[in-house]
Amino acid sequence: MSDTIEDDVAGDQSTPQSTGVPTSPTQSTSTTAVKDSVIIYFKNAGSAPALKQKKFKLQSTINFQAVIDNLRKQLKMKPNEPLFLFVNQVFQPSPDECLGELFKCFSYNDQLVINYSNAPAWG
Repeated sequence: MSDTIEDDVAGDQSTPQSTGVPTSPTQSTSTTAVKDSVIIYFKNAGSAPALKQKKFKLQSTINFQAVIDNLRKQLKMKPNEPLFLFVNQVFQPSPDECLGELFKCFSYNDQLVINYSNAPAWG
């Protein structure tokens, strides 16, 4: 995407699951803490173009508007072309929503699934 990407995640490899056991004295066992980076999996819907790479590792502190802007760049879409993003095929997050909070509430298998379309599809 852009400078907000820490690392690209290639293929459908899953990240190792945490055991919940601290590996250092400063690591917490709390599952409510927001991670530094999150894995986002983009799925196209309808006639929206597909991405060659569907998984990205993004900073958890960015807002959802940055995700929209970066996806728009990846798809080479003009600012006036419609683009709709849905979390888990259910709702459109507010552009000022923090990506880490969305991940904490709606992630599945350690990734946040974001469906995108060029027409309203769900919600």
